[in-house]
Amino acid sequence: MIISSIIHTFANNHLLYDFNQNLSWIGLANWIPFFWCFNGFKPYINSTQKRRKASLMLLTGSFPVLITGLGQAFFDWHGPFQIFNGLIIWYQRPLENDITGLTGLFNNPNYAGTWLNVIWPFCIAILLDNREYILQRLSVYFFTIGISFSTVLTNSRSAWFGIFLGSLLMFGRKGLSLIGNLILGLALIISSTIFPIFGIKIQKIFKGFIPETIWMEFSDFQFSRIEIWKSGFSSIMNYPIFGTGAGSFPEIFKMQTGLWKGHAHNLPLELIISYGIPVGILIFFPIFKIAYISIEKTFLHVKPTQNIYDKSWVTALVLILSSQMIDVQYFDGRISLIFWILLSGSRNIINEK
Repeated sequence: MIISSIIHTFANNHLLYDFNQNLSWIGLANWIPFFWCFNGFKPYINSTQKRRKASLMLLTGSFPVLITGLGQAFFDWHGPFQIFNGLIIWYQRPLENDITGLTGLFNNPNYAGTWLNVIWPFCIAILLDNREYILQRLSVYFFTIGISFSTVLTNSRSAWFGIFLGSLLMFGRKGLSLIGNLILGLALIISSTIFPIFGIKIQKIFKGFIPETIWMEFSDFQFSRIEIWKSGFSSIMNYPIFGTGAGSFPEIFKMQTGLWKGHAHNLPLELIISYGIPVGILIFFPIFKIAYISIEKTFLHVKPTQNIYDKSWVTALVLILSSQMIDVQYFDGRISLIFWILLSGSRNIINEK
C-alpha cells in the first residue's frame, strides 16, 4: 500500500483525470492502524465469556443510536445541540416530509442500517439466553423492537436484507419458514404497491398506508450496481498492479458517465481500484478465510444450543461483510472499528479448542 502511494504521488501524471494524490496517503489510515488493532484486540475477546461482555457493551452503547434515530423520525430532532460551551456539538440531518431515511448518529441511512444489523444478532443471543433476569429481558425486548423498527425506518434495502439474514442465521431451520413467509408477504405488499397485481384499488390502499420513500426504493434506481462495478473493473484492467489512488473512483466514474458516485459500492473492488490487485489479495484473502473457517466451526461443528454468543459474533461478521459487498460503509470510523473487532474475535474462535 505504501509503495502504491509512492507511485501515485510521483508516477501518475499520465492519468486523464485530476484527483488529490494526497488521498492515497490519507487512505492508509483506514487500513494500516487496524492491522495492529487486529492483534491488539485479541486479549480482550479471547473467550466466549469476554465476547459475551463485549456484545453486551456494544448493545448497551447503541442505546443513543436508537433514541436519536427515533427522535429524528418522530420528533424532528436534528439540532445542532451543544454542551460545554460548544466543545461538543451534535447534529443529524433533518427528515423532509416523512419518517423514513433514519440516520441517527450516522451520516447516511445505510451506515445506520449497517450498525443496526451488526448489533441485531447480539440482541437475539440475549433473548435466547435464559440467564438474564426479568428486568434485563425487558430491556432486551425494548432493544429488539427498537432495532427492528429503526432498521425499517432507515429505508435501506441492504439493512432490510441484513436483518432477515441475521435472523435466519441465528434461528436456523426453525426461523427459516417464518422468515420465508414474512419475506414473501412483504414482497407481495411492495409489488402490489408498485404494480396493480391485485387491482388498482388495492394498490391505492397500499400506497396510502406505506410511506412513498419505502416502496420507491424498489422502483426508482438512479444507476445500477452492475454499471458501477463495470466501471471499477475497467479501471482495474488499466491499472492492475498499483491502482489509481484512494478517492480516484468518483473522478473515473464521472469522466465515464457524467454522474458522481462516492465509491465503487464494493469494498474489495474499492480497495483494488485504489491500491492494486496485490493489495486486494493480501488483505481480503485472510479476511474471507477467517470468516469462512469461523462460520464452519460455529455453525457446523457445534450444536445450535451451545455458544450462542459466538454464533451471534460470527453472524455479525457475516452481516457486516455482506453489506460491504453491495455498498461501502467501512470508511466510517465506527464501522471499520467494529469490523476489525469482530474479525479479531472470530480469529480467536478459530483458535479455541
